[in-house]
Amino acid sequence: MNSKSRTKRAAAYAAALMLALLPASNTMAQSDDFGVWTTIDAKKKLTDKLQFGIEGELRTVDGVSEVDRRAMGLSMGYKFTKWLKADIGYVYIKSFNPQEKKLKGYAGEDAMGNPVYNYNLDHEYWEERDRFYIGATVDWKAGRLKFSLRERLQYQYTHSALVYEDKYVFAPVDRDDPFSPVAPDDDASKSDAELKDSKHSTILRSRLSVKWDIKDCKIEPFASVELFTRTDEWCGHDKLRYRIGAEYKIDKKNDFSFYYQYQDNRSSSSPAGHAIGIGYSFEL
Repeated sequence: MNSKSRTKRAAAYAAALMLALLPASNTMAQSDDFGVWTTIDAKKKLTDKLQFGIEGELRTVDGVSEVDRRAMGLSMGYKFTKWLKADIGYVYIKSFNPQEKKLKGYAGEDAMGNPVYNYNLDHEYWEERDRFYIGATVDWKAGRLKFSLRERLQYQYTHSALVYEDKYVFAPVDRDDPFSPVAPDDDASKSDAELKDSKHSTILRSRLSVKWDIKDCKIEPFASVELFTRTDEWCGHDKLRYRIGAEYKIDKKNDFSFYYQYQDNRSSSSPAGHAIGIGYSFEL
C-alpha cells in the first residue's frame, strides 16, 4: 500500500472516530453559552529533552461581555523519545460564579391558609482554585497526518468562599403549582453571609487529536476530542470537549492558533457552551 492510500485510510479512520464522539443534538440546549478563550504561552528549552513553560489564560462568557475565568500556569516537560513525552504542572485559577436562584420548597401557610414557599438568591462571587497535574503524551504519524493521545491526571482544590445570600418568601399564583409565576413580592426577607465549603476533585483527562501536515503550507488544520472523567467519585464522564481549528507557523519560534469549541457538560457545574479560541505561543 502506497503512502497516499495510507493517508486516505488514516484520514477516514480519524473522521469516523470524531463523528462517533460528536455530541447528540439534544445536548445543544438553549442554556448553552458562547464565549472567547484566549491563551498566551512561552516555552524555554533547558536541555534537548527538558522544557519549561508558562501560560496565561482569559475566558469570557456572553460573547465578550463578562470575564468568566483568569488563570496562570507553570509546567515542566520531558521528552523521552520522539513519540513519548511527559509533563507536570501547576495552574492558579480564578473562576466567576454568577448569581444563582435556588428554590428551597414548601415553607408552610400564611395567615389566610395559602401555601408559602421560599428560595435563596446567591450573589455572584469569584472562586479560587489550585490545580496540579501530571501526564504523558504519545505521538505517531500516518502519512501526513499526525496523531496525539494525551492522558493527564489532575487534582484540584477549590478554596472556601464567603457568599452573600438573600432569602425570599413567596406565594405562587397557582396554589397547586409552586413553579407558577409568583405573587408580586420580591423584597428579600433576610440577607445572610454563607461560607461555601472548600472542595477537592481528581479528574482523568483523555485527549485524542489529529493534525494535517499540508505540504509547503504554514497552516496546519487540527481536530480533537477530550474526555473528562472523575476518579474520586464515579459518575460517568464529567464533560466532553470538542475542537476544530488550525495553527499558523509564523516562524520557527512563534505560532498562532484559532479554533471553534463545543463543550458538553454532563455533571460539571460549569455551563456547557460554544467558544472561539485564540492562542499565541512563542519559544524563548
